[in-house]
Amino acid sequence: MFKVLLRALDKLQLTEKKKVAVFDDIGPLDLGFTEISLSKGSEDEIPLWLAQHLEKQNLVKINSITTEELGKLLFQEKQNSTTPASLVKTYPDIYFRIKKLEEELKAKGLDGLEELKKVKSMVNEISLIRLRKIIQLASLNINDQTLISKMTKEEYLAYLSMRKIITSFYGGVIGSSAN
Repeated sequence: MFKVLLRALDKLQLTEKKKVAVFDDIGPLDLGFTEISLSKGSEDEIPLWLAQHLEKQNLVKINSITTEELGKLLFQEKQNSTTPASLVKTYPDIYFRIKKLEEELKAKGLDGLEELKKVKSMVNEISLIRLRKIIQLASLNINDQTLISKMTKEEYLAYLSMRKIITSFYGGVIGSSAN
């Protein structure tokens, strides 16, 4: 079920707006419900499906994340890596941005290989720390909106799934409710 929900999130992401750097004047484009025009040299937010189409034509570039930003996030997450309430607020679409950065580095071939290894290592460490904190929050049955707002959609889905499993465990196996 979790995989199905993740795939649904992935499909929904196509309708979300992403920031793009515009390389050429574009439009007006009739999207059916609205019309948009993009100006060369600007940064605009457009639906991901359109951004991907325009990026293939080298008209825009979808913003990713930098290695430096990942390093900063890793440093911040490590500061309180065992404190569940210390999730660091990040881009709501950070995992998409990371995939985008990895694609960019792969496209560089051998020139991007070393940086790609570094990025993958940082991402693994960041995701492990964040997942550990989310599991702790779920096991403590913490439902603080401030903490939840720091989670990505994927992380929130994992949090809800873990809470459901833990509640079922306490109710079905142990015979009492969690917390």
